[in-house]
Amino acid sequence: MKKKTILLLLLVIGITTGCSPKTGTMTCTMKTYPADGITIRSTYVATYKNEIVTKLKTVEKITSEDKNNLEVYQEKIDELYSGYQGIKYYTNTTKIKGNTLTSTTTIQYNKVDTKKLIEADSGNANVIKNGKVQINTLEKLYKQNGCNCKKKG
Repeated sequence: MKKKTILLLLLVIGITTGCSPKTGTMTCTMKTYPADGITIRSTYVATYKNEIVTKLKTVEKITSEDKNNLEVYQEKIDELYSGYQGIKYYTNTTKIKGNTLTSTTTIQYNKVDTKKLIEADSGNANVIKNGKVQINTLEKLYKQNGCNCKKKG
């Protein structure tokens, strides 16, 4: 009976003292005005476990009264992400609805082949180290680019 009580006590202590993995999310946002009549709102949501990013979802919304601008942006975004086509656990979609172009990118870092991400764009090597992305590295990069970031968890 004493062994069961001790094991239960150790389990409770382990749970309450933080032996379980730390998970959380970080949301970064930014709004820019690259030209008259055009607004870009970017939202980045990173999910992490033990300081390692497991998933990143990026939503960029470009608003313009001139639909031709949206079509040009869509062509450029599709061209920019074309090198990532065929990489499992990486998706990018673009869609124009009304006066807004939405580009959504999802990367499952805990599953994706990070070497392929670096092959698609060598700039990815700035955040991917030993096949992993640290949440603090991502936060620093986003803040350098003008984002406001908040962590939960």
